[in-house]
Amino acid sequence: MKLRVLMKISVFTSIVLFCTALIAYLFLRMTAVENNENFNLYKLVPTDAVAVLEINDVEELIGDIDELDCSRDHHFLYISHLFSLLKTNLYALKEESAHGLSRQMNQMLLSFHEPDSDKNQVLYCSLGTGDFGLIERLIQKYFLGASMVKTAQYKGKDIRIYPMPDGSFLSCYVTSQFVAVSFQKKLIEQVMDAYSSGHSLSRDPSFKMTRAKKPINGAVTIYARMQSLDMGKMTDGAFSTISLGGWTEFDVRMGGKTLYFTGVSHDTDTCLTFMNVLRKQRAIEGFLPESLPATTFFFSRRSVSDLQTVFDFTSEQAYLDSVQSSYMHARDAELIAYLQENGGVEMMTCVFENKDTAALPAVVMSFSINDPPGAERMFKNLLKTTPGDPLAPLWQFVENRSIASQFFPVYRMPRNTLFARLTGIGTADLHTYACFYGGRMLLSPDPEHLLLYIECIENDDVIDLETVSDEGISDLSELYHFMFFSDLEKVFDQPENYVRLIPGFFFRNAEFFRHFKLSAQFTCTDGVVSPNVVLLYKGD
Repeated sequence: MKLRVLMKISVFTSIVLFCTALIAYLFLRMTAVENNENFNLYKLVPTDAVAVLEINDVEELIGDIDELDCSRDHHFLYISHLFSLLKTNLYALKEESAHGLSRQMNQMLLSFHEPDSDKNQVLYCSLGTGDFGLIERLIQKYFLGASMVKTAQYKGKDIRIYPMPDGSFLSCYVTSQFVAVSFQKKLIEQVMDAYSSGHSLSRDPSFKMTRAKKPINGAVTIYARMQSLDMGKMTDGAFSTISLGGWTEFDVRMGGKTLYFTGVSHDTDTCLTFMNVLRKQRAIEGFLPESLPATTFFFSRRSVSDLQTVFDFTSEQAYLDSVQSSYMHARDAELIAYLQENGGVEMMTCVFENKDTAALPAVVMSFSINDPPGAERMFKNLLKTTPGDPLAPLWQFVENRSIASQFFPVYRMPRNTLFARLTGIGTADLHTYACFYGGRMLLSPDPEHLLLYIECIENDDVIDLETVSDEGISDLSELYHFMFFSDLEKVFDQPENYVRLIPGFFFRNAEFFRHFKLSAQFTCTDGVVSPNVVLLYKGD
């Protein structure tokens, strides 16, 4: 064979081999990038996480937060030291990269763990080509320097530990596909165990079902495990907790003065949870069946078409300071039977300012009644036939009080726990006072509260419903099972036993939330519960 032919064959073969190698390299490169983009970060999240913040566009989220009215007034929610660190240094991170954050780094998870702390969290993100080098350059430039990094071994793998300017340490676990960082080294160890063993949140059946039924991923989604939620102030000796349900997802929207959290829960276990109780109630319509005093700063309305189930659920809450006797249990049963017979399918509670500003606020609970005159006659007969109370022999009386030339009988009821269990507000003697007004049965631990309530309605000193509607309620559904509205600044100033229906999370972050009004609503359709929360910024 001629030399020229051999050279042509050699050149051709070299070109073919080069092209083949190039194609193989590009294919493997694209596959690696695709694998990184598709890496499931939930494979890293430990199963004991109580909440997960899923961010699909971190740049957009931080931009939206900066545009909020509360941010412009320098009011920020400091619940995550990691997220605050990310938010503070995002623009520096972008400057270090010629093309901004990669698609992988722009999608992140933040998991929250018990006990509740701004540092008891883990931040996760996938890595593209050169992303970890970008992170290390940022650390070297803006913090104490990558040269001071320490390395700890855990089951044969490295954990990088970076000293921070405030004296804390940032632990980091990095591979070619992802990075996980936390201020708690033990949490990074749990992440490594979850990833290596496969026992992560991605395998949790309830969580998998929740994510699988989510049709479209929004910009920001919160997944919250609501099996045990502490309620009220941290100083409350009762330390009440409530089981709302299982994993619940919330899509987050924000803009101007409003933050919206649109939720859905598919969890349908057989436990006696708040959401399962709602599933047994009939829906009610309309926000307010009656007027409320103008100084109302908290009100709730809920369906109690199955009042016994509601009562059974609240019986598990530590709302009562005194021991309940068999006498009181019997009175509870009689009241529940009475309300169910007389159409008590909807209940409302309102808390409003007292005339005496030094006194406790007034609180009134009311039930819908089908036939008010007939229901009042039956109630009188019930009181007459009730056995005497061995600890309060003089409990029964009827007092006629005059308001605007009208007389309103006020009944003192035997000791019972119904009011305390349904409102969270317990009194020492557990007596309740009743009055029939406006087609409803009113209940209160203080007769003066009933009369003040009636006086406000009669004098038209009532809340402006259009104003309330503009403050977030207008965005809620007309058909629902439970809702409440509160001015958090005023709620925070109340004694412990008045605020047990507000989650403790808001009290732990009172400096931020006191600038907001809070509305929440739960609807139930075909067994699916949709909790929706609206936070409205009041401004300085």
